[in-house]
Amino acid sequence: MLLPILYLGVLILSAKVFEEVMIRIKQPPIIGNVIAGIIVGPALFSIVKPVDEIEVFISIGIFFLFFLIGLEEIDLPGLVSIFRKRLFAGAVVGFLIPFIAALAFSWQLDMGLVKSLAIASVIGASSLGVTAKILVDLGKLKSTIGLEIFTVTAIIEFIAIIVTSVVIQIGGTNSNVSVPEIAWLFVKMLIFFGVAGSFAVFVFPRMLRYVRKYMKVKEVYFGTIVGMILLVAYFAEASGVHGAIGALLLGIAMSQMPKEEYLETSKGLHSIGYGIFIPIFFAGIGLQFAPNFFELPIITIVGFLAIIIGVKFGGSYIAARIGKLTPHKVVASGIMSKGAVDLALMLTLLGAGLLDKTIFSLLVFGSLVMMIISGIGLQKGLGKDVEAKEEPIDALIPLYVKMAIGDLKAKDIMSKDLPITSGKIPISKFVKEHLDALTNTYLILEDDGRLLGLVSIREIKRVPQKKWDTVTIDKVMNHEITFAESDEELYSVLEKMNLHHYDLIPVRDTLENEKVVGVISKHDMLQLLVKTDNGDK
Repeated sequence: MLLPILYLGVLILSAKVFEEVMIRIKQPPIIGNVIAGIIVGPALFSIVKPVDEIEVFISIGIFFLFFLIGLEEIDLPGLVSIFRKRLFAGAVVGFLIPFIAALAFSWQLDMGLVKSLAIASVIGASSLGVTAKILVDLGKLKSTIGLEIFTVTAIIEFIAIIVTSVVIQIGGTNSNVSVPEIAWLFVKMLIFFGVAGSFAVFVFPRMLRYVRKYMKVKEVYFGTIVGMILLVAYFAEASGVHGAIGALLLGIAMSQMPKEEYLETSKGLHSIGYGIFIPIFFAGIGLQFAPNFFELPIITIVGFLAIIIGVKFGGSYIAARIGKLTPHKVVASGIMSKGAVDLALMLTLLGAGLLDKTIFSLLVFGSLVMMIISGIGLQKGLGKDVEAKEEPIDALIPLYVKMAIGDLKAKDIMSKDLPITSGKIPISKFVKEHLDALTNTYLILEDDGRLLGLVSIREIKRVPQKKWDTVTIDKVMNHEITFAESDEELYSVLEKMNLHHYDLIPVRDTLENEKVVGVISKHDMLQLLVKTDNGDK
């Protein structure tokens, strides 16, 4: 029992020491964690060995990591809101180009379909964490180009997690998996997601509020969350879903918590996660690292490195062009970034038997090199004078607003110039009087300022044009209204806006909550970013 304790002590301290070294030379800290594992592990000095007790800590580390990724990096309402936009199409292409190249190359090396899919899924992945930190450090997160890079990288990261999750489930059966078995895997995943998601959204928050209000045990709130992460991971494994995906789902669900609870959860989990378990997890990657991957055939080494670095950059460049994101090279340097998600998925695939140690080590090596290259490219590109666009991309995700704009509230940017129309006029008169009626949303108010409904092109299109002279606005307006409160944070306002599919949301006074006092549109938020960007220059 004494040796595992020694191993843990050495692993934690060495991970933190090399993390500090990386920070001082302006490189991603997780590189230091991995290097620490390589140096003290079997690859070099063999001070620490990957014994079972260490593996338990590594497993807990991956659960914490994926929970925090779900809590802080995956923004489902935002991703759904830009599903039909060119930005999403660019991100898909940015993932598919290196994915297809890696799949074809692995297949040519006779690695089998499932293992080829596993390799391709992690090579196609991008990671938001490293990119976001560089943007913050350079003061470019609150800029148009920062918004573009952040959004596309978040989409690619999410796609990679989904694809790799499916591959893990397929690989967990057998090499001759049939179509019905694949279908059953999807059904099991959907059942688990449905049950666990419902619990996380409807039951767990109430349970946490009860714990906070009535229980007096010290740190019981924090302990409850940690316990739930582990329980969800266990039940995910028991249901045939990888435990990391269960933790990810719990994090995604809890990301919709009220701000106070969100911040408390995030702060507490960061302390124990990045203080102990997550560095052990990344150092654990170093423990599994096999330097003899250099003994692989030269065509294998060169081929995979060329795809990880060259093809990944090419795919990211094409993604930037499809999304009309400029400067193309700077954006590509950001969205091709590797990081925590890639390494976590690789170790998960290794544990699932879908990667052997030599290929795993080659992919880890390529990802570490890519982190350095993309980081340097992004820092140099953003260090130059990047012209601020007059109009940023027409896409916003709440996670970005939460990180970039901070504590601004609805009342800070809302417009008091309300777009109002009467509900008693015919559609034809409405369209004639309001030249922007086919592109903007209008409010229908009562005399006392209470909102009756909204009308936009969505409602107007439902009426044949020949009836526009006889059908009045109040007959077609949408009565299902989503409000923002004047004291509500902007990221929460954007979440509501994405869910109700209008380009603006009415704001009502927090105290007199029947009265509309202003409106906020996505255009207002985008203009705020443009103003911030220009103001920084």
